[in-house]
Amino acid sequence: MEEPEFDLREIVHILREYKWLMGAITIAVIAIGVVWTLRTPKIYEATCTIEYDPDPSKPLGGRVEDVADPIGSFWATREFFQTQNLVIASRGIAERVVRKLGLHEDPTYLTQDDDTLGETGNLEGSAIALQSRLTVDPVPETRIVRVHVLDVKPERAKLIADAVAQAYVEKTIEDRLESTDRARDWLEHQLSTLRAELDEAETVLHEFKKGHNVLSVSMEDRQNLVASDIRATNDKLTETRNRRIELEARSKRLRVSLGDGLDTIDPAVLAEDPVLSELVVELRGKKQERDALAVKYGREHPTMKTLAEEVEGLEGQVAQEKTLVIRSADHDVQQIKAVEEGLRAAASVAHSAGLNLNLREIEYKRLNHDRDNKAKLYEIVLQRLTETDLTRMLKTTYVRVLDRALLPVSPVSPNLMKNVGTASLAGLLLSLAVAFVASRLDHTVRSVEAVENLGVTVLGVIPHLGSAAGSTSSDARAGPKQISPPTAREELIVVDEPMSPAAETFRMIRTNLTFMSVDDPLRSFVVTSALPLEGKTTVASNLAISLAQFGRSVLLVDSDLRRPRLHRVLEVDNDRGLTTVVDGSTTLNAAVHETKVDGLSVLTSGPIPPNPSELLHSAAFGRLNEDVLKHFDYVVFDSPPMGAVTDAAILGSQVDGVLLVVRAGASTLHAVLGATKQLRSVSARLLGAVLNDADLRIRGTRYGDNQYAYRTAYGYAPVDEGADAA
Repeated sequence: MEEPEFDLREIVHILREYKWLMGAITIAVIAIGVVWTLRTPKIYEATCTIEYDPDPSKPLGGRVEDVADPIGSFWATREFFQTQNLVIASRGIAERVVRKLGLHEDPTYLTQDDDTLGETGNLEGSAIALQSRLTVDPVPETRIVRVHVLDVKPERAKLIADAVAQAYVEKTIEDRLESTDRARDWLEHQLSTLRAELDEAETVLHEFKKGHNVLSVSMEDRQNLVASDIRATNDKLTETRNRRIELEARSKRLRVSLGDGLDTIDPAVLAEDPVLSELVVELRGKKQERDALAVKYGREHPTMKTLAEEVEGLEGQVAQEKTLVIRSADHDVQQIKAVEEGLRAAASVAHSAGLNLNLREIEYKRLNHDRDNKAKLYEIVLQRLTETDLTRMLKTTYVRVLDRALLPVSPVSPNLMKNVGTASLAGLLLSLAVAFVASRLDHTVRSVEAVENLGVTVLGVIPHLGSAAGSTSSDARAGPKQISPPTAREELIVVDEPMSPAAETFRMIRTNLTFMSVDDPLRSFVVTSALPLEGKTTVASNLAISLAQFGRSVLLVDSDLRRPRLHRVLEVDNDRGLTTVVDGSTTLNAAVHETKVDGLSVLTSGPIPPNPSELLHSAAFGRLNEDVLKHFDYVVFDSPPMGAVTDAAILGSQVDGVLLVVRAGASTLHAVLGATKQLRSVSARLLGAVLNDADLRIRGTRYGDNQYAYRTAYGYAPVDEGADAA
């Protein structure tokens, strides 16, 4: 199941971190709202009610329609009402009211707001001012509209509201009469034009009938004659075409049947031609006789020669008769084709005559239809003109004033409680937005996802351990300069509190490192960080202890030759150490110290040298690195931070892998990315990262979410103070 986009713990963390900023913004917005409310003049509202009536009285009856009737279907009615609502609030209605009440001559009306809306005598400015104080509110599912007017004087607000309603009613009557007059003028002009067009159409139709002799024989009778002629010709043409197909098939069949020997001749062909049939029968008989005597006499016998001559003669006659039969069939085909061509020409002539007649019919129908249409239009316009003369004498409208405005007794604005509530809500929302924007502009690492987005695997998340300085969680997030070094107890938490979530995390990191490369086990690690005070010594110490508790021999090496701390953490002397072993003044066995943890030894830094980087890059250090791996199962190096010196990068190229410590709320994305690039540039193997000092209540720690539940279930209350450093 995917995590929610916003986690409640993260939101609570942001609110706690920016609570003072949010409070200041909210109080400032509320103060602005109160001051604005107290300085705003009191406004009164008067309301009158208008009713739309789409079905007013019709003294002339329902069959006489008003040319200015705006009411139509349901959808048209709804659109009409919406349009009229905008007309009520239009500048034209406002100018009528201003002119009628003389508001443009009243200085108190034009300057009742803080801003001057116009000068005395300015009709347009006064109308615009009235529009800004006028509201049209239609009542849903009814034809009722409420007109609201705001003014600093209650009497004037009532007067203006009634004047707006009356001005709108008067405008609807004027618009109706004006539309009726325009419609009557247009109808008179159209009636005159249609009378002239109708006379012209009747004359053209008469000339067409006269020119094509339509008066003697009707157009329908002519069409019937031509259609009968075309139908008879087409029937004859179809019959001839079928006969031609039959003759062509017969000719083809004769050619196939008579083209080869006697055996391939179709009996049906022989039945059609008696002469050919007799010749074929006689030829077959002679051949049978010749074949019968050939055995008895041989080919050179006179009788055989006579039979051969007779067979040859009959074959010639058969061939000649075949030719005559085929020619006769071809001649029949040619004759039928000629007949077909003649019929096709006759059909074409008849078809052309039909098309010409159709064209004349189309023209006749067009002229007749044009005459009929003009006659109908003339009658409609004449009737409509008569109705318009009647309706223009009526002064009815589809709207009436239902309730006139009452004198307002209390102001509608400003409302102090409402404005304070709105200001409080606005201030709260603004402060929340500022807080969340500020949190998003924070480029410090706070979650596992932030580290993994840089291409680094997170091997474990160490929860907040507290600090000897007693700084709060918000102080720990402020930056590395406010972080105090951790106490020895925190750096040995695996020993002092073995059942704590932090100790379990270090054991999880140990397991991850142990099984990271089964074929080629990792034995030497460098623990470093991008910046100082991010907890690398704490991680190195507890990781080494976890490896020792796993039943392995572990050497913890303090390779921070600039600010060594392991000798104070493990309470051993630092007279001998890494530097004295490398320069040859001390043997490895003499410099290594045993600790109170079974299996864990420590090699302190020794005296601080003037050239730490050169010492770590020397051949002697390389030999030391090889030597300690012969005596111990694991070697853990505590190195300086990456951002300050190159010691960690030098060490990283000589060991099996590097473990990068990232401090939640202190390490920046830029610093972590720079450290990873620096390690890759020296071909060091970055095993992964450890997210230190993580607030388990923040979304995105992943491992931390489970640890938070673990701490709560087993009685480990979340710690709010301090931060693990070093």
